[in-house]
Amino acid sequence: MNKRIFLSHLPTDDIKENKNDALIAWIEKQAKEWQLKYVLAHAEDGVIWGKFDNNYKLITADEVFDGKIFRVDLPKLRICTLQQCRIFGDNGEILLWRTDEGWQSRIIRDNLEDEGSQSHIIQDNLEVDYLEECQILWGTQKEKGHNQEDGERNGFTLLSDGSQGLKHAVPIFVGEDYFSRNKQKLHRPVRLLVRHYIDYNDSGIARIFLSRLVKLKPVGEKKNDT
Repeated sequence: MNKRIFLSHLPTDDIKENKNDALIAWIEKQAKEWQLKYVLAHAEDGVIWGKFDNNYKLITADEVFDGKIFRVDLPKLRICTLQQCRIFGDNGEILLWRTDEGWQSRIIRDNLEDEGSQSHIIQDNLEVDYLEECQILWGTQKEKGHNQEDGERNGFTLLSDGSQGLKHAVPIFVGEDYFSRNKQKLHRPVRLLVRHYIDYNDSGIARIFLSRLVKLKPVGEKKNDT
């Protein structure tokens, strides 16, 4: 398959060190401008999932699930511990990452018709082949609170995995029908769709030179991952 992609650096001057409000404002601004849906952040203390409401206000998993009620300690999105953050959706992905010189960011978008409004930033328009991969996320069962509070709320589902009970909260609803009735099978229904872009060297040998996140989706145990 073939796509035309737009690849560019984005300015990060508005992000101030040790200012959480500035970080969140920058993330929400980018999500609104580029109409993106999800956040996946990696920090020193763990992985943070998030999503945007209809007004592009960021909601993170730790804000949805009370640690005492659901017996879980979900990390918060904090600029002091953040290493990298992906803001993504069907339209594209923004990657924000920490360097010794400060914050850097780039955007990938597919099938753009008009880049005139983005003439102030460095940009490349490339015609490339691509392939898609569904990565399986851990989570074999939906968690409940200690008083049987529902583990689906505010667009998130709290999952645990296997006998160890490792927990995380993904920013989609995962209905009961997606989980296996046979607890021995340990079916993991949540998929993260990743798009890989392919380049070819002078000898025609293909390589993946760029990848981005696209979306999350649940898959039943009797269905394939496509």
